[in-house]
Amino acid sequence: MQTVELKYPEYPFTPVLGWSISRHEVFDKCKRQYFYQYYSKHVRDVPHYKMAKLKDLTAAPLEIGNAVHDCMEALLNRLTKSDSGIDEEKFFKFADDKLKEYFSKKTFIEIYYKQAESLDINAASEKVRVCLDNFINGPCYSWLYMKAMTNRTGWMIEPAGFGETRLDGMKAYCKMDFLFPVDSGVYILDWKTGAKDRAKHAAQLMGYAVAASSNFSIPWNKIFPKIVYLYPQYDELEITFCESELTGFFQTIREQTEAMYSYCRDAGQNIPIDISEFAPSPSPYLCKNCKFQELCSCAQAGTCA
Repeated sequence: MQTVELKYPEYPFTPVLGWSISRHEVFDKCKRQYFYQYYSKHVRDVPHYKMAKLKDLTAAPLEIGNAVHDCMEALLNRLTKSDSGIDEEKFFKFADDKLKEYFSKKTFIEIYYKQAESLDINAASEKVRVCLDNFINGPCYSWLYMKAMTNRTGWMIEPAGFGETRLDGMKAYCKMDFLFPVDSGVYILDWKTGAKDRAKHAAQLMGYAVAASSNFSIPWNKIFPKIVYLYPQYDELEITFCESELTGFFQTIREQTEAMYSYCRDAGQNIPIDISEFAPSPSPYLCKNCKFQELCSCAQAGTCA
C-alpha cells in the first residue's frame, strides 16, 4: 500500500447535528440530560453561567481516563523521536503530576453533589499507574516496537479537533486515539480504562474503520481497529467485518440520526423542540452520575429560576 497522509479532512461548518457514539448514548438513556448537554443555550430558566458550571463538572473515573490518555499521547510522541527505553520512574511521576493537576483544577460531581467529602487521589493515582504498567508490559507495546517503529513519520496521535467525518454522506464524529501504518494496512488503537462494553465498543470500532476509509481513501479491508483495555488487566477487542455488514451499520447510524433529528424544530439549524418534550429517565445510577441532576430536582421543586 502506498504511503497515505493520515490527516483529517476539513469540512465547511454546518449547524446540523452530527452522529457520534457518545451523543446517541446520552440521547438513548435520558432525553432531558441530552437537552441539557447539547442544547444548553436553549435553557431559559437557568442562568447561562450556571449551565456552563454544570457542563464543566467532571468525575473521578473520567479524569483518570483523561490522565491515562494524556500519558499515552506523551509516550507515543516520545517514541516518534526516540526508541530508547522508558525511564519508568520519570514516566509515573509525570502521570502523578498530570492527575494531581486535574484533581486540583476541576470541579467533581462527587464533591459538588456531596456524594463524598473528598476524593481518594491515591487510589486514582494507583489506577493510572496500573493502566500504564499494563500497557508497558503488554503485548501491544512490544508489537509497536517490532512492527510500527519503522514508519513513525506516518503516525497520527490524538489528532486535534472533534474528528468530524462523513459516514455514508452523514455528518458524524469519530475521533481516534492512535492511527499508524504497518505493512500494507492501517491500524487504529483506542485506549479504555473503564468497564468493557463489547457491543458499544464494537460499534465504535466499526465507525473508526469506515471513517478512516472515507477520510484517507484506504480500502476498508486494509484497516484494522482495536480496543486496548488497560484496567484492571490488559485485554484487547478486535473486530472483523465483511463489506455486507457496512450496509447494516450505515442504516443504524441513519436511524439513530433521524431519531435525534425528530427532536429538532429545525433539523437543518439544529434547533430543538421545547424542553418539555425531552422527558427525563430517572434511575439511581443515571441520576447519580448526571451533571444536571440539580436541575431536575430544582424543576420538581420550582426553584430553578
